[in-house]
Amino acid sequence: MTQITRPEQQWLIISDLDGTLLDHYTYSHQPADATLVLLESLDIPVILNSSKTREEILELRQSLHNHHPFIVENGSAIFIPQGYFPHKPHRARDQAGYWILEPGVPRHCILEFLHHDADTHGAPYLNFAAASTREIVTATGLTSAEAEKAGRRDYSEPLLWQGDEQEKAAFIARANAAGFATLQGGRFLHLLGQTDKGIATRLLKKIYQQYSDRDCKLIASGDGPNDLDMLKVSDVAIIVRSPAHPPPTLRSHPNLVVTRETGPQGWSQAIHEQLLEAQPNTNS
Repeated sequence: MTQITRPEQQWLIISDLDGTLLDHYTYSHQPADATLVLLESLDIPVILNSSKTREEILELRQSLHNHHPFIVENGSAIFIPQGYFPHKPHRARDQAGYWILEPGVPRHCILEFLHHDADTHGAPYLNFAAASTREIVTATGLTSAEAEKAGRRDYSEPLLWQGDEQEKAAFIARANAAGFATLQGGRFLHLLGQTDKGIATRLLKKIYQQYSDRDCKLIASGDGPNDLDMLKVSDVAIIVRSPAHPPPTLRSHPNLVVTRETGPQGWSQAIHEQLLEAQPNTNS
């Protein structure tokens, strides 16, 4: 009789979206679709971890047929579908069908800082709260409807930097002194609370481990500097090659992969090589 062998580890895949699961230019995820279906059949969750907002990720989860927890705005909040785990996590709050953990800070605190800082030092950047929908469309390549969703943020503020590097360094120093963090993404400098994708990833992994009888292992994938904190805490780190910028530098990781292909095609190939092709087949 043939029997499926149960893997010794519970693998979790934590993935960035833009430039990773989504093509940098077209935002298509089609090259990864077959791999996503296969992972779902193997009970390997794909957890989206992005700079995108709750509204943006909710819409993408539908097109990706994804029902797992997700992390928004560079680690600022974790959304877990109610009932996904046997019990509500400690310190989580309930909202619209989700348990929410919030390592970040509310957006209004960030906007207050930007307002006062701009009064003294100027604003050599375009920030979403001050931008029109058309300006966001021009900066991101999103549709008008998508740009409106991107502008409705809860925990962070993207800045399209228009000044020089010296001005940016001075701004980052002031933000840090005020208790905020900055992360450089593929297109934007993100201003947020003292959190990052790695902090949120570790927190969510602990919750998975609490309810698993196997050792939870992480595969993280991303393409930009703001993904490095997430990649550092993973067991396998996949840097997805970008057509627009060189791969970020991740030093001293024991299991680092840089894809040959870009975007979702590179993501899919790396997942197959690192995980799916290594899955045990059958046990007679």
